[in-house]
Amino acid sequence: MKKKTILRIISLAMLVIAAVFVIFALNCPQCGRTVSIGNFRFGAEQWIICYKLYVLVMVSLFAGSFWVRER
Repeated sequence: MKKKTILRIISLAMLVIAAVFVIFALNCPQCGRTVSIGNFRFGAEQWIICYKLYVLVMVSLFAGSFWVRER
């Protein structure tokens, strides 16, 4: 099996795991809780932004696996 194929399979698995994680995280009742770190309050809106950024990074890594050159 080529290295590119293995890379794409791994990146697809990472994307699926990320999607499942975000689905479970958004359905979690603790998502509405606020976490205080010093004077900074981290509420549900910030958690949702973090989850969206996480999915965006995973999608970009998956897309990036198609532009890797074989040596």
